[in-house]
Amino acid sequence: MALLHNSDDSVFYLRFPRTDADALLAVGVEDAYVVADGAQIQWEELKDWMAASKDWLFGWIGYDARLSLHRFAEECLVASAMPALMLVKPKHVARITREGYEMVKGEWKEEWNHWLTADSTDEAILRHNEGIELKPGISASEYNRHAKDLMHQIQLGNVYEANYCIDFQSTQRLENPVMTWKKMNALTQAPFAGYAQYGAYHVLSASPERYLKREGNRVISQPIKGTSRRGSSTEEDEQLKVSLAHSKKERAENVMIVDLVRNDLSRCAVRGSVRVDELYGLYTFPTVHHLISTVSCDVDETCTWVDLIQATFPMGSMTGAPKISAMNWIDKHERLSRGIYSGALGYIEPGGNFDFNVVIRSLQYNSEVPVITSNVGGAITSLSDVESEYDECLLKSSAVLRALR
Repeated sequence: MALLHNSDDSVFYLRFPRTDADALLAVGVEDAYVVADGAQIQWEELKDWMAASKDWLFGWIGYDARLSLHRFAEECLVASAMPALMLVKPKHVARITREGYEMVKGEWKEEWNHWLTADSTDEAILRHNEGIELKPGISASEYNRHAKDLMHQIQLGNVYEANYCIDFQSTQRLENPVMTWKKMNALTQAPFAGYAQYGAYHVLSASPERYLKREGNRVISQPIKGTSRRGSSTEEDEQLKVSLAHSKKERAENVMIVDLVRNDLSRCAVRGSVRVDELYGLYTFPTVHHLISTVSCDVDETCTWVDLIQATFPMGSMTGAPKISAMNWIDKHERLSRGIYSGALGYIEPGGNFDFNVVIRSLQYNSEVPVITSNVGGAITSLSDVESEYDECLLKSSAVLRALR
């Protein structure tokens, strides 16, 4: 753990669904709990720190926080520099609405005014061009070979579904990360979009997926499994929606992860309260259609954010099933540590309510190195066509990569 004090080098802008605001903005650092990548997270210490803060917290938990939760046969060879876990108690918190802003904590500064129009689709934002081309870490033929091996493991019964991911990377400097995120946001209009910066670390996320939300004693998770491109005409678009909704493969992917999420939540849930509120919900976004399910449960007052993380992380939509077996097989094929990708970004309110997304459709940027990384993946099942799976990866990454060009 590292604690930082009296620093303003932190910004979070989270455009998550809320009844009282369009987005939350948090700036500055009063205190922080940071765990370096590869270090073990001391969960009881973290729980005590959070209980003592009694304040707003913003931050992320990276994919490799899993190493503090589970034992693995093999780990990724190339580590990420992104902190495995980082929670900030900010100096200033504002609710942003169409009418302006309302301070929850601290005071507003004029240099933050550009966040009031962060959701703009103005041509100046869409014309922003960093001129950066991210290169894939592996070729299509390598992807196919790895995906076929995972399908072989599925046929042997070693795993049922594996969320296999590939990386894109560049060592160019990102001159304006905030403007790049605003362009990404305009292109995707994702419901769980967020920008986070902590020192040299930047996370630009256009996520459509919610990991966990707590409101009172109710907790919900909304895994995405099932993806289709948008059509070039209204008629084709409707045909693609119908095809996705009735796809045997996509529905099998979705229900396997729903079962996994139900099992994870049951570890903290009030007995008999786990339920599937929506199965195979069909949702449309500017570049894709998705199948999204909603699973919920009730928890008692003693259940904390740390308890729920320990019970459910990493989220099943980014691992596969069974979870531990899937991650072990994934580790044998992926090239890099995922960093914050497949992790979660969000906030915790003073009373214990929270909302965290799944960090997908994202860029990770380390301005010290510099290096820009974007990961993308999809579920491999016994019904997968590896060429189609690779095309799906390119489809999912298209808007994120376009934000750099």
